[in-house]
Amino acid sequence: MTGEVVDPRTGEPLGAVPWLAPDQTPAVAAAALEAAGAWADTAVGERCRLILRMADLLEERLPAVAAAFSREQGKSEAEAAAELIRAVDTLRWSAGEAARLTVPAALPERAGTVREVRVEPAGPVLAIVPWNFPAVVLARKLGPALAMGCPVVVKAADETPSVTDAFRTAASRAGLPEGVLQMVHTGPDGAQALVRRPEFGVVSFTGSTRVGRLVAAAAAGTLTPCVLELGGHAPAIVTADADLDLAASALAAAKFGSAGQSCGAPSRFIVDRAIHDAFVERFMEQAPLCDYERDGAGRPGTMGPLNNPRRQAEVHALVTDATDRGARLRLGGRVPQTPGFYYPATVLTELHTRSRVLREEPFGPVAPVIPYDGDHEAIALANDCDYALSAYVFGDPNHADRLSRALNAGSVSVNLASGAAPDAPLGGRGISGYGYEGGEPGMLAFGRLKAVQSRLSE
Repeated sequence: MTGEVVDPRTGEPLGAVPWLAPDQTPAVAAAALEAAGAWADTAVGERCRLILRMADLLEERLPAVAAAFSREQGKSEAEAAAELIRAVDTLRWSAGEAARLTVPAALPERAGTVREVRVEPAGPVLAIVPWNFPAVVLARKLGPALAMGCPVVVKAADETPSVTDAFRTAASRAGLPEGVLQMVHTGPDGAQALVRRPEFGVVSFTGSTRVGRLVAAAAAGTLTPCVLELGGHAPAIVTADADLDLAASALAAAKFGSAGQSCGAPSRFIVDRAIHDAFVERFMEQAPLCDYERDGAGRPGTMGPLNNPRRQAEVHALVTDATDRGARLRLGGRVPQTPGFYYPATVLTELHTRSRVLREEPFGPVAPVIPYDGDHEAIALANDCDYALSAYVFGDPNHADRLSRALNAGSVSVNLASGAAPDAPLGGRGISGYGYEGGEPGMLAFGRLKAVQSRLSE
């Protein structure tokens, strides 16, 4: 069987990727396990040298990869290039941290013993990567795992094979040993078969909460630890003392970048009633046109299409549900009569509290705006959601900081809205998952601690 690759701008097929069959998964897992011992024994400096070489090789091909990536995924070439740059930076950061984190840590002498804690590789890693950010998410799994001494099997996204090929080629040219990195495409049955393999020491998954639950259940049979970075429905609080121009421009860029297909994007806009109308007007002014459109000056739009027809249908269903319940459609909200899977930047106000878009992750260019009265209500609205991945606050720095401390989220951005940096741990709460990617916790997710104590010689 194969996975189809489709151009989101036209709906036309671009090709197909062959799927690994479920009965082929034991051989893949066995190859990773066979490579594990030698890779773990490879000096950390040498492992990191190869990762740095991978990063250099990816960077050399960046313009060509970005063009193919944009065509397959739908994001603009500028967005694709920016993501690839983040991926390169992540690989380099991971290579720079591993030596420090793998040095044994001495514990104080106790009862005539010398003690230390060692960090050892966790063994083969299964990394399951999504289509929305396939480069940077792959780098956040691959860089730390390889640097910590773990072979990696990547279950790659069918939709973006150019990214898979770019990483595979860079790894081969850099000289990674055979079996240390395997990249496969497979369907749901094959993915389940991989997760169940006992050879894996860690399963790292980024994707929807629904599929994340299936991954966790499959891994439970072998008690394999998981890192699950799942869905989000990030609140963005805008206070009356916020810089409205800054809030509108930063939040619009974060909301509509990659057509809103980001689990960390702001997706519930909670705005002080005193500035609600002014914020909505400024926010709409910042909303992009789709890239097939032109503005009054003849300049092309910058927002690409959604990746697939399922997303287009699901996003529109959320908007229709909201308007059926009485929401006011301020911008967008209609499926364009054009080829591909486009959906316009959409703004909703006057929403009913039971609107699905306030409960379900929109994963598209839809911005529901809700007024609030007082900080207590703002926090209550922000935390009234089972997702708890990211959050945003715009306001006077001291005021915004106080609000940030009350938010239930794995990360909070105050007066800015940018992507996660390699050195910052990113992890969800509630149905947004568990475990961390990035930062020291993300590196140590691929290590196992061993406490060693030795009697002092007399």
